[in-house]
Amino acid sequence: MSEHDSNRRNAPGAALGRTLIIANPVAQSGAGKRIAGQLQRFLALYHHDNASFELVYTEHMGHATELAEAARGYDSVLALGGDGVVHEVANGIMRIDAEHRPALGVVPVGSGNDFARTLGLDDYGGKDFARLLTCERVSFDVGRVTYVPATGNGSTKPHGRGRAGRHRTPNPAESSPAPMPPDILPAGEITDTANDTVTEYFVQTLSFGLDAAVAIGTVDLRATVALTGAPLYLMSGAGVFLRSFRSYPARVSIDGGAAQELRTFLMAIQLGPTYGSGFLICPEADPADGCFDLCYASGKATRAHALALLLRAKNGHHLSSPLIHTATARHLELSFERDDYPIQADGERLRARSMTVDLLPGELTVLRPL
Repeated sequence: MSEHDSNRRNAPGAALGRTLIIANPVAQSGAGKRIAGQLQRFLALYHHDNASFELVYTEHMGHATELAEAARGYDSVLALGGDGVVHEVANGIMRIDAEHRPALGVVPVGSGNDFARTLGLDDYGGKDFARLLTCERVSFDVGRVTYVPATGNGSTKPHGRGRAGRHRTPNPAESSPAPMPPDILPAGEITDTANDTVTEYFVQTLSFGLDAAVAIGTVDLRATVALTGAPLYLMSGAGVFLRSFRSYPARVSIDGGAAQELRTFLMAIQLGPTYGSGFLICPEADPADGCFDLCYASGKATRAHALALLLRAKNGHHLSSPLIHTATARHLELSFERDDYPIQADGERLRARSMTVDLLPGELTVLRPL
């Protein structure tokens, strides 16, 4: 890129360039469609034409990934919705070769909005769109997780070949979750057809254990309660701790070191500092520092102790507990005792018996408001 082009694309108001807006119309009980319409009108007034941007709506799970993957030729892709849409859009963008990869921008309209929080954004609610015009392009790290999908039947025996798929998110307390239907594709892509290995990317968080069960549990709750944000996660947490408190033994190798046998009830691999709608699980995490921040709880803990730790994580006060361990890493290998562990990437459920997690430094360009 020439110096002139570089200066043009980084000038205030010009950072968006040719833009694709991918909106989840049902985000926040339908607010997504209303806010997308308001954004469309705002950009039309600013640009004085409609040729510089395009608005498309998602129609099914995985659709945002498909739309973002087809965005070669755009300068920016805006994900309008919650962390789930951000996750799917990021996965689609990462399938585009680096030279033609558009920047990721976020218009937060969701219940968690943790990636937006990392960018310093609040829920828009249809206001302050002008911040999109005064953003800078920055390079963020991306997490890559490679795994063979598990059947999720709770077996402790080695599992056979899985088929990549998404499914209705079951209640985390269920001991025999429903099998994955083969006709719904995941955000990740199948990279090894011999054993159906899936590669998926995340931009904020990957975790397993009770914290992941809480995040997964919010999916069903959104359809039955009028809660969002931290209250929704706290309600889900109460249900998880009451019904299905347990530990999640795992074999963990960090940066090629000797594998450790951990009896943990939560483990978070973070690019950004928060998950669960603002729970400050890794306060020092920085998505541009070239490493993951890890936080895991290991040791004997009662249900009351574990719940207290989770609540203290809201403000980062959990770090003083002797049960909490922290580290940084660029590569992890994880093996789980069972197929049915709750695992989430940016709030989206994964099913795996083992996985490899790698940091891709600076691989994603992100629009960060000034």
